Amino acid sequence: MNPLVNQSEKTDASVIEHFLASGEMLPSQLPSPSNWTPEKKLAAAVLTSALVELRDRHADAAYQRRIREDLDWVFSEEVHWPYSFIRLCQLFGLEPEYVRNVVNRWMRSPAPRVYRQCSAHRHAA
Repeated sequence: MNPLVNQSEKTDASVIEHFLASGEMLPSQLPSPSNWTPEKKLAAAVLTSALVELRDRHADAAYQRRIREDLDWVFSEEVHWPYSFIRLCQLFGLEPEYVRNVVNRWMRSPAPRVYRQCSAHRHAA
């Protein structure tokens, strides 16, 4: 785990780092700690949505424009926009280079055989 400043950031970062390490978590499965503000929940959704799309759709020709946009966002050094990649990493106590390395590994991996369902809603059986 990355060195973090305080316990609150450590908890926040652990949620997203688990996703980055395992690759098995969907945005709908990410816990939203009750102490998170609506803005922080939105920030988590923005970050994980882009990461899930990169992880699951990077080799899908139908998603290439969106993948390029996601990659441009992840590798941007922009810090003025509140929802820039760098600012969201700071918010969750993540090292941008760590996340970028994970994304690079995903980009080099073969396409998943089955795409994960990325619905934010659970369906009854």
